[in-house]
Amino acid sequence: MLFNTTEFFLFFALIYIVYLLATHKLQNVILLAGSYFFYGDWDYRFLGLIVVSTLVDVVAAQRIEQARALGHDARAKLWLYLSICVNLGILGFFKYFNFFSEGLANFASMFGITLSSLTYDIILPVGISFYTFQTMSYTIDVYRKKQNSTKNLLDFALFVSFFPQLMAGPIERARKLLPQIQRPRKITSEMLREGGWLLFWGFFKKVFIADNLVVYTNWAFNTNGAATSMDMYVAAIAFSIRFYCDFSGYSDMARGLAKLLGINLSINFRLPYFASNPTMLWNRWHITLSNWFRDYVYASLRGFFVADYAKVAAAFVTMTLAGLWHGANYKFMLWGACWGGALVAHRVCVPVIATLARSSPYVSFMLRGMGILLTYHLWILLGFFFASLNMTEAVSDLKIWLFDFTTTDYVYDDMRMVLFYSMPLILMQLAQGITGNLNIIKKFPAVIRVLIYIVMVLLLIVMGAENDPEFIYFQF
Repeated sequence: MLFNTTEFFLFFALIYIVYLLATHKLQNVILLAGSYFFYGDWDYRFLGLIVVSTLVDVVAAQRIEQARALGHDARAKLWLYLSICVNLGILGFFKYFNFFSEGLANFASMFGITLSSLTYDIILPVGISFYTFQTMSYTIDVYRKKQNSTKNLLDFALFVSFFPQLMAGPIERARKLLPQIQRPRKITSEMLREGGWLLFWGFFKKVFIADNLVVYTNWAFNTNGAATSMDMYVAAIAFSIRFYCDFSGYSDMARGLAKLLGINLSINFRLPYFASNPTMLWNRWHITLSNWFRDYVYASLRGFFVADYAKVAAAFVTMTLAGLWHGANYKFMLWGACWGGALVAHRVCVPVIATLARSSPYVSFMLRGMGILLTYHLWILLGFFFASLNMTEAVSDLKIWLFDFTTTDYVYDDMRMVLFYSMPLILMQLAQGITGNLNIIKKFPAVIRVLIYIVMVLLLIVMGAENDPEFIYFQF
């Protein structure tokens, strides 16, 4: 079930009515059953993977805590390794087996060794990258003594499979989400208002903005060289907005649904296209994933490198792995490696930029404006690896954009339509950026809020996309 379908809203309405009438313990049973049904609706066979991860990690965390209490650190580490190996083993098989099998065969051929590439027709379970990272963070935090283990299997199972954020995050930590599951929840009028707005705004971003921009991105990236430089530029901008609205729209809907249930999920986006440098962008885009890699990968990798280069090397390797997390494809690895290089380059330039910014407010303002422009264009440039089908097409499309300085008659019509569909997002984010308040809508007078809702509803009715493409991040 997709969030933006009638089927899902009927499902949620049924769950919600029963949920509101139930006691706290029964609410958790209802949410767990609903979460398993929601996931099983995609493919019931993969429910077993969630159950395996849940059982392994709830037991491993308890054994880690017991071993630590008795001073058996080696035994605690073994249980941690068991948890990591099981989770990464499941993820690796379903997501990366064919990729590494083919890679090994290609590597061996470089030395004159012929290996047959063993591949399987493997279906990638939806959301596996998200819930695997979420449940792994729990056992790692227990091992690091940042989280107490839970004895309640039902509560932990709900933490792993909570349906609003099961498919594409936010990737929550146990110390934030688990206590909200364990204690009785109170749904306030403020939560209902905020939840309703987030749900509607996320739905609008997906159906009106993202889905309507599909046609302005796909045609240009799949014309085998028929598009021109200006076509590719407009398509790249359209894709960046579509990409953002599709993913942040899901996150907003997830947060909105959770708030209606009395649960607060983490903010996953903070105006990333207003970022003035690569570091700031990755502190604002897919925040929960960025924080996960920072805390569990980057922090661990720093100890493997020479002290003088530890931060630089760890940042580069971490971003390359983050790219690989997005998909078993060399284009994602290159995308991550390029962002790793951009983070390293920014780190090197920080002292110079800071010195210039202190020279005068005018210089500081100009540097920020130039930084936003350059960072956004780096984003859309590297976005070719996401939008194109493979590495070869990505390079070909980039060559067109960078060197084929021609245009077509209809590119300006495309530009106007992309601007039209993007205008609600631009206006909202300008208001959010100027005020520094992501929840700016509640600051508006009631009359203005009602008018905004009316306009958005009319736009959805008259011009909402009729197709229901899956959310982009479901494939990761």
